[in-house]
Amino acid sequence: MAETRYIEGQQRYVLTEMVGRGGFATVWRARPADGSPFGRGDDVAIKVIPVYSAAERSRALREGQIAEGLHHRNIVKTLEVIPGEHEVYLVTEFVHGMPLDEAARYYGPTEIVDALAQILEALDYAHAQGIIHRDIKPQNALVDRSGLVKLTDFGVAYRAGDTRLTRVGFAVGTPGYIAPEILDGADPTELTDIYAVGATARTLLSRLPDEPPPQLQEFVNRATSPNPSHRPQSAREALRLLAGRRASSPVSARVSSGARLRGKERLPGGLVERGLRATNGALAAGLGYLLASDLLLMNGAQALGIAAGLCVAGYLLPRLAALGVIVALAVALLQGGTGLGLAVLVPAAGGLWAVGAGHLLRGADRLPLGPALAVPAALAGLGAGFPLLIGALMRPVAAALSSAAGALVLVLYELTLGDGNIPFVGGPFRQMPRDIGPGEMIGWMERVLTLYPETLFLGIVWAASAAAVSAGERAGHPFAGLAAAAGGGALGYVLAVSDTPALRVDAVISLLLAAIMYAVLRYLVARARG
Repeated sequence: MAETRYIEGQQRYVLTEMVGRGGFATVWRARPADGSPFGRGDDVAIKVIPVYSAAERSRALREGQIAEGLHHRNIVKTLEVIPGEHEVYLVTEFVHGMPLDEAARYYGPTEIVDALAQILEALDYAHAQGIIHRDIKPQNALVDRSGLVKLTDFGVAYRAGDTRLTRVGFAVGTPGYIAPEILDGADPTELTDIYAVGATARTLLSRLPDEPPPQLQEFVNRATSPNPSHRPQSAREALRLLAGRRASSPVSARVSSGARLRGKERLPGGLVERGLRATNGALAAGLGYLLASDLLLMNGAQALGIAAGLCVAGYLLPRLAALGVIVALAVALLQGGTGLGLAVLVPAAGGLWAVGAGHLLRGADRLPLGPALAVPAALAGLGAGFPLLIGALMRPVAAALSSAAGALVLVLYELTLGDGNIPFVGGPFRQMPRDIGPGEMIGWMERVLTLYPETLFLGIVWAASAAAVSAGERAGHPFAGLAAAAGGGALGYVLAVSDTPALRVDAVISLLLAAIMYAVLRYLVARARG
């Protein structure tokens, strides 16, 4: 059994586990020896710096003195500096989170901008104290569970008025983040850190599947300009360039920090992006296989090949893949002897949705086949879960419209290929003739909606449920949004959609099952991130 290590300072600390190792030091999780062995609130981090000479001791103590003098919400708080005989110990708060390079695996542009803005807030404060960090990189920024970013590791920081501890011509920092003028032997300045923030942004953006927004790309280009005079001339100016607004005052900064805490449960944009694309790819594959095997009568190998191709296209090029599925549907309907009503109007409406709504609505552009998901969800007995999924992945307007379109797709499916029993509404409705013409088809749908308004109310309930879940996600209160969707949805099914007790029970049970599944998955995602 390894011997327990104790560090003597203002308190007696017990080192519990190593959580980091660098080239010159190790970082340990520790707790006060007189504290509860099961508590987590008193945990601290202790950076253990070996010293073999007077110069190394001076350098380590200098790092501690610089860090002790910085008090900002976006800088890891240093509690004390303990000079030992052969080591120097820096005791800091323990951040329950992970380095920015790991946390950003699930980030989208919005989260990246927020993280960079917090680093710049920390630098704006540090620069005002005459401190240049000199080693800004994703690994030196810690992200806690609320999304708060804290700058750490001032081991090579430069303080105005100090004698340089490095030789002229010896560049301090991490390759890839060192400003060009430092490599030429210039003294570090605020612009040195701003270059490193730009390089950090470039690293984080390299993981995104799409091009970054123009404003964010402009920030990277200017911040990493080889000519220091072309960069933002201060962290405050860099903040204005990054966010496209005036940088926050101390009061507004506290407000923005509170907003981050309230929004701590929001799904990261990068994770949502991949979820949308993956769902669209799976839908494209399933629809492609059904069209190829059942309607175009291809053999199994050919159908699987088409499904695989559409799956990849549905992920990489969502709207193009959706149009491919719609064209295949039109061909299959025409070959099957279907009338122009189904063979022309249905693909035309689908194409308008894929191109129009997919272009105008954020979220629908990554999941243009989303309304088609209503059919397999309903067949599996989880039709009420369809709007919850859509709401989790899209913004409120896109989620509401996609869910309403899903209800329309479900009604059309039951009137043509299904058994005429619309989930939660009832039936059976009289089947629509396959050889129906365009005018007759429109008239048929008008009669259904007029004689059976429950079908219209189904779309309204789904749209409202999806919007409630989406609004909760956007506000950072997903379970409040889920509660509103489940409660309001159940009320909507009972009062407006289902007219018999059995259907009402089915609707409420389906909605509650979907809500439980959503809550469990949402909890697992939060645990995986935290």
